[in-house]
Amino acid sequence: MESSQQRCRVVPERSNARTGMESAQDATTEIGRRLRDLRRERGLKQSDLAGEGMSVSYLSLLESGKRPVTPVILRRLAGVLGCTVEYLRTGEHSDRESERQRELLLQLTVAELALRDGQYPAALAGCDQVLAEQPTAAAGTVRRARLARADALEQLGRPAEALADLHALAREQGPGPGSTQWLQVEAARCRCHLLAGEPTSAVTVGAAALAALDGVFEATVTEDHLGLGVALIEAYRRAGLAAPARELADRLLPWAAPAPEPAARAAAFRAAGRRAQLAGDTALALTLNERALALPLADELGRRLGLLRAGYGALLLDEAVPEPALAKEYLRPATRQLAGLDLAACELNLARAELMLDQVEAGITHAQRALALAGDGPSGIALWAWLQLGEARRLAGRPAEAAEALRRVEWLLESGEHGLASGRDLAETWRALGDVWLGQGSPDSAMNAYRQGLAAAGLAGAAPLPAVLHPAAS
Repeated sequence: MESSQQRCRVVPERSNARTGMESAQDATTEIGRRLRDLRRERGLKQSDLAGEGMSVSYLSLLESGKRPVTPVILRRLAGVLGCTVEYLRTGEHSDRESERQRELLLQLTVAELALRDGQYPAALAGCDQVLAEQPTAAAGTVRRARLARADALEQLGRPAEALADLHALAREQGPGPGSTQWLQVEAARCRCHLLAGEPTSAVTVGAAALAALDGVFEATVTEDHLGLGVALIEAYRRAGLAAPARELADRLLPWAAPAPEPAARAAAFRAAGRRAQLAGDTALALTLNERALALPLADELGRRLGLLRAGYGALLLDEAVPEPALAKEYLRPATRQLAGLDLAACELNLARAELMLDQVEAGITHAQRALALAGDGPSGIALWAWLQLGEARRLAGRPAEAAEALRRVEWLLESGEHGLASGRDLAETWRALGDVWLGQGSPDSAMNAYRQGLAAAGLAGAAPLPAVLHPAAS
């Protein structure tokens, strides 16, 4: 008969065995969770990982922790997901891997600084190097690199490539409305659709993003509304939707004059954070509270306010009955808040306003400033500045100088060195050139420009556009 002492020895042995089984099950569950999280961070489906003896159903069992992972499968998954086997097993990186990740992050920050300094080819090359690294960089680093890469591509006039990255970022389960990164992605998508000559798509993307922002902040207008709104106003304008453009500008302008103090700006994020916390959305609440802590961002806010004022001024010039004097009241202050191509576009609209007011010499001055700011690279701003300068010189009674500017426009359009998307924007520019040539008394040159415009977009008829130019692209 078994003694009580023997029975006492058996009980802990069973307990130890059970503890070991539970520990193994916990490890399997954690490995599965890391597999699932990494796959989602990489924007992959289960079918993307399947193959080589591993079905989708088997992968589903692994991710749910219902099946242990063999060493062979673990190595294969680590390779596909761009991580180490050690990370999948333990959730921790080795010292060597941690150092590698820090080096990749450093490389990315160097590329981001190049982007800020206007060194776009160097920024693009740096981002591409980070993204090409195997095993891949950490998910947060990869997302930042893709966003910076899209920004560089946008600045280099390659919107289709930028949109490929931006759409992929938008599809990922990344930070949502209220986060800086979400705002950057959505505003960039709107701008790049415009740059690609797709104003309708820009409106669709921008309006949906604005609705998402309103869902987070309710009726409160924040600087995020401003950052997205300036792009959406331009999208409405370019799509010929004057009413919603004016409505949105009227909604945002009271927030900008005077600009709210940092404490008031932070209060909107804190209030939205409290609502998110009460709703049980801890991640969103944390994001919004961190935004409140990060304020003020005076430089970027100033740029957004400048873009809003400049955009509103342009809308006033586009009205059926233009208001150039009122437009100047918005455009002039904007010049103190903008730089680079943003300032060039503002100067170009000031030139338009001055010509509408018969201030021809002032119009010439602003057009020349726009040209100087646009620089030597291909851009729609430079093209329209040459056109505006040609029109202003014609009105000033300087036909030879006007013809020189118009021939420059012809050369840029024919050589492809213009930065405009094909289609509507290109056709509108050719059409405007024809109008100015016609006013110059050069019907043959005008007819050639009209034919080129028709070829670019299949427009019917060749009646002149309004005499005062309306820039299509910035």
